[in-house]
Amino acid sequence: MASWRSGTQKQYNMYLRKWFQYCNQEQINSFQATIGNVTDFLTHLFELGLTYSALNTARSALSAIGIIIDGFTIGAHPLVIRFLKGVYNLKPPKSRYCDTWNVSDVLKFLKTLTPVTEISLKLLTLKLAMLIALTTASRSQNLHLLSIRNMRKESCKYVMFYSGLLKHSRRGKVTPHIELHAYTLDNRLCVYNTLTEYLSRTKDLRGNQECLFISYIKPFGPVSSNTISRWIRTVMFSSGIDCSKYKAHSVRSASTSKANVNNVPISDILKVAGWTNAVTFAHFYNKTVKDAGAEFSSAILSTTET
Repeated sequence: MASWRSGTQKQYNMYLRKWFQYCNQEQINSFQATIGNVTDFLTHLFELGLTYSALNTARSALSAIGIIIDGFTIGAHPLVIRFLKGVYNLKPPKSRYCDTWNVSDVLKFLKTLTPVTEISLKLLTLKLAMLIALTTASRSQNLHLLSIRNMRKESCKYVMFYSGLLKHSRRGKVTPHIELHAYTLDNRLCVYNTLTEYLSRTKDLRGNQECLFISYIKPFGPVSSNTISRWIRTVMFSSGIDCSKYKAHSVRSASTSKANVNNVPISDILKVAGWTNAVTFAHFYNKTVKDAGAEFSSAILSTTET
């Protein structure tokens, strides 16, 4: 179980429950099923409207519990592989978004949250979360794991580390860190100044908490990645972004697409976003920016109007 990360456990548990329920209903031994039982189960999920990606997760979940048929795990069985190819042809996966929102809209709103020394702790927290998300193309999980432990402040940047494994962390690779650079062209959008003020304002509130983000209301404890997602959506909504269409994760697409428009090298985009393959960016994240006619964060912040 420890080999499954928390996100994987949540995904697998959903489909394992469906598998056990299906086996109970059909009076099948869930650990001694035939390949026909498995394909019937996957067909059942397909007919319920599940996508190719969901069926792939179901296949992985069944493989993970060690079911062996004809000498193959479920995921490696030739008939299951062929079945999934059929699902792909019938219902090819689609990206959630065909386009993405314009970063400039959010930056215009963030400019109004100034000076940072005078805005409320809530607004300061929301501004910092969005600025870090934009300038580092980070997931909410990344922000949730940011720690002030071993943080290094330099004359023009902060170097911060994570307190746990990221989604793209792999064995044999050092967990990355982030650098938050000062943006001297416009102090209203400077993540360095915003973070400095946030650390000062929360110093006496956080106690022994080492996580960067804490709640802006009592008892000022650590927050979950879901809370940080909600903060990001709040900023998006206040900026006029359609939050019924775009979720917090769309920040990665918006920021990297804008960086690409501004001719940031693909190698830099992949490094900042944590992707090893340019195909991932091209297929899932590089979108047409609505209303959009070298350092990654500078390219992001310099795309707004005065």
